[in-house]
Amino acid sequence: MAERERIAFDVETERVLQILSSEIYDSPKAFLRENVQNAYDAILMRCTAQGLATSDRSIQITIEEGEISVRDDGIGMTEDVLKGNFWKAGSSGKKSDLAQRSGVIGTFGIGAMANFGVCTALRVESRNIDSKVSLISSAKRADLRIAQDCIDLERLEDGREPGTVIYAQLDPAFPISEREASEYLNQYVRFLPVPVHLNGNIISQEEFEDTLGNRAIGFQEISSRDISSSQLSGTLRTFVNAQARVLVRVTNVALNGNPIRGEAFFVQGGGQTFGFRNLFGLAPIPISGVYDFGGLVNLDILNPTAGREALSRESVQFVVNLISIIEAGVSNDIADTDAADQNQQFQQYILSHGLTPLAKNVKIAVLPGRNRQINLGKAKEYESTKSKLFYAGQDSITQQKFSGEGTNLLHVSQVNPRRKLQLRYLREFSGLSEVPDQVSVERFSDTQLTLDEAMFLVRFKGVLLDDYFMPNVDVAFATISHGVSLDIDRDGNSLKISISREMPAVRMVVEAYRSAREVFHGFVIDFVRDHVYPRIRDHVPSSMRQGRDALLLRLKENEDLFRYDLSDFGEAESLLADYLSGKASLEQVIRSSAGRTAGQRQEVHMDQVGKVEEEMPDILGTGVEDQTTNAFEASPPILRPELTSDMKVLTVGEQYSRLNGFQMFLSLSDRLARREGEFLRQPHTTKLMWGSHRVIFVFADSTGELNLYYDLKLKELLETETTGGSMFPTTTIITKNRIFVPIPRELEAAFRISNGAKEFFVRFDTIP
Repeated sequence: MAERERIAFDVETERVLQILSSEIYDSPKAFLRENVQNAYDAILMRCTAQGLATSDRSIQITIEEGEISVRDDGIGMTEDVLKGNFWKAGSSGKKSDLAQRSGVIGTFGIGAMANFGVCTALRVESRNIDSKVSLISSAKRADLRIAQDCIDLERLEDGREPGTVIYAQLDPAFPISEREASEYLNQYVRFLPVPVHLNGNIISQEEFEDTLGNRAIGFQEISSRDISSSQLSGTLRTFVNAQARVLVRVTNVALNGNPIRGEAFFVQGGGQTFGFRNLFGLAPIPISGVYDFGGLVNLDILNPTAGREALSRESVQFVVNLISIIEAGVSNDIADTDAADQNQQFQQYILSHGLTPLAKNVKIAVLPGRNRQINLGKAKEYESTKSKLFYAGQDSITQQKFSGEGTNLLHVSQVNPRRKLQLRYLREFSGLSEVPDQVSVERFSDTQLTLDEAMFLVRFKGVLLDDYFMPNVDVAFATISHGVSLDIDRDGNSLKISISREMPAVRMVVEAYRSAREVFHGFVIDFVRDHVYPRIRDHVPSSMRQGRDALLLRLKENEDLFRYDLSDFGEAESLLADYLSGKASLEQVIRSSAGRTAGQRQEVHMDQVGKVEEEMPDILGTGVEDQTTNAFEASPPILRPELTSDMKVLTVGEQYSRLNGFQMFLSLSDRLARREGEFLRQPHTTKLMWGSHRVIFVFADSTGELNLYYDLKLKELLETETTGGSMFPTTTIITKNRIFVPIPRELEAAFRISNGAKEFFVRFDTIP
């Protein structure tokens, strides 16, 4: 007959402890965190039970070679807790009413198991606050056996203070240095109100408020409001900095009406979010959202997993839900501020959530003009007397055609999410129309024109011929659809320009022919310069090589009419040529020209300083106020060929956009006006360089291949101590006998005359 017996189930306890603890605590330093957290829990429970201040308790960590100890003056363990919880894995003594009221961190009951993953021996000494007996227990990993009495316990009445100290002998495979322990523990204990000392150095008691405050430097609060969802609620404070970056703080958090102790803090682009419970660090929180928030969440509802290296799924989901209502609240807050235009995450959020009306403060570019923008919510009412369209393309001809004195063109961004948001808002909420496929132009015949309108067209064509080398231009008044003021089209070799009869600037010039004929021609010149030239810039021959060659021919013709002595020229010509070609620096030009023999002398007397308002007041009365000249683009001068001025310096009391903000103008020498005046009548750029006694103007034609320099040597040092140089918007003023160029504010003192006269030497030449 068969024999039958029972085999005992047994395990190799030491190996099982190593395997289990390494699976739960994957860091060799995790046992250190576990014991510090237990010490903190013990202090929280004692302080709650006895009404003590946590800052008066302490945790002492000592790391020596091969040994670590963690000491606290917390509640201490009773014999039941020591036997049934600490030395018994799976049973927690922190689920009592006192523990819950104290806000303890750990409730898993892993106990000594955490230590034996990296320790070979453990000694625990503890006295509870309600006992006079100290409990001394110890065990070696190699002696542990399941269900066997292998842990030593000794009871002493030694009069020690309540608390617990744990001594651990480290496994040689898991060495831990003081530096490593400090860096590791910092993320967990930095905000604890309890002083935590590591080998005598405090590593806790950073103020949570101070840390949040330091990260909030430069932010201004824009709103404080209550937020809620079906289950969650809280108080949201929203802050924004100058770059429209968002920072939020959430307090008074509640779940289903039940208050949750703590608060949350997030900043846009703040990186990783870390979770805390009662200010003890738990683990990073994997969250995502449109605003890319990162920060600190200190809420009692957060629970770590058994290994403490992550938060429970419920905890993570809670924070995700909190982020969701935060982003909704923040978006409503930002919508009412200028930050709406700068914060791309805000724009993406309201776009993806169908909250287009919140885009009311997102800006859109307005043509004509540079850098002119308005809020989408004010698009319809902006400049109400003008018609308005919006355009999503990039074609410059279309932009010019549908923007003018009587029409605003809202130009949609080419970059998302701004582009999608602008288009959705304009199409759904603005009431404005998109640019049509084609404009209707109906031209008037010559017989339908009044005399003053006919004279306008004659002068208009004359200005294009004389000042811009454009003989083949077909100009007519017309009725143009969609509020377009100017329609410009290329017809073979001819440029076809249609001008709206109702264009306000045209009506003003035409009226000048009837009421102030002496300024009529100047007004026509200004009209072409301000309203037409920016639209036909690419068609003007002077911006092409043939225009440059034509200008050179004219300048050579002038050489036959006017003689200029060789002694009036210095060696700066070659230096300027080297500078323009990149072979010499600005410092070299200034320094090398400083010692040259002076050329032509220019003198300005006190009685030759006048005011623009008096000499040519009509200049300030024309043009468009939102006009801004691009310093890097060639622009025509302000022409007043019918005016004569005896002044050599002109000043203006205010900053006018018509004059690009300049308030002083210097007359160039009479010789330059005779010899090179034709150069400056054409569109050109203006650059100034200065240093020591020198101020050098460099004018370049539209092609950038022909340059005219004007070098001034002053008798006194410039007040500015540093050499400078920059492009400036062309604001050359040409009268019948003078050419005035602008003086920037930093150089005005050098040309200001308080009494007597001011002398300086000048030289000039063209550099092909």
